[in-house]
Amino acid sequence: MKLKLRSLFVRFIKLAVSLGVFCFSCIRDLIHSWSGEPLPARCVVLYYHSVAPEQRPRFARQMDMLLRLAKAIPAGGKVPLSAGQRYVAVTFDDAFHSVLQNAVPELVIKKIPATIFVISGIIGRSPGWEGYLERTMTLRELRELPADLITIGSHTITHPALPSISEARARAELIESRAKLEELLDRRIELFSFPYGAFEERIIGWCKEAGYERVFTTLPSWAFNDEKEFATGRVSAEPTDWSIEFYLKLYGAYRWLPWAFSMLRTLRQPSSNFTPSGR
Repeated sequence: MKLKLRSLFVRFIKLAVSLGVFCFSCIRDLIHSWSGEPLPARCVVLYYHSVAPEQRPRFARQMDMLLRLAKAIPAGGKVPLSAGQRYVAVTFDDAFHSVLQNAVPELVIKKIPATIFVISGIIGRSPGWEGYLERTMTLRELRELPADLITIGSHTITHPALPSISEARARAELIESRAKLEELLDRRIELFSFPYGAFEERIIGWCKEAGYERVFTTLPSWAFNDEKEFATGRVSAEPTDWSIEFYLKLYGAYRWLPWAFSMLRTLRQPSSNFTPSGR
């Protein structure tokens, strides 16, 4: 009970701060508009994990809101962004079967592109994490995903926190997961997301050497701001998000969280880039 209350309290705090960020951003944009300055293009990348059957209606409503407020684009960052426009990219980590059952059909109906990051070593099996008994998509299910709408990315072979393992093993997780997925799916694998959102600058370099064109963290930030951008931030989304939470996430109002995570790391583990968000 205490844990639930603490979680709810933290959720309210995040919401309150994000509301403040949103209001400040609106005032700033209004001032820019009055001065005749063009507003920059804004893009947010969302990441989900699972979408349970009972959550499908809520997920569908979230996708409807997304389409009302922004333009849905692929997560590869290759779509030119127009000044003053809002964009959103949708991603899913772990390739759980419930995403195939309940999210992909809604994405197909609404023609929303998405990227699914696959753990190549547990295809078709449950990862066995506490609280996650659901299996991942089978090889056949992955092959049958609509290639024109769903991009496949790598999420390593065994889902380790990369900073906590040896360089040799980390490089193998990066290189071999990509090679295995390309062989099994006959698709080019260009994108990667960090398990648990855990990364360090040296690991980003290894990702470049492994041949990835873009990697994704779990640190909320504006996406695709720079042509040279390689590591792109994402904001966590759940079908159970309150409407106001999801609205603020679409508007990038949770982008203050990396600062908070940085402060926590300074207080607890100054040498680590492990973020408390993501899985």
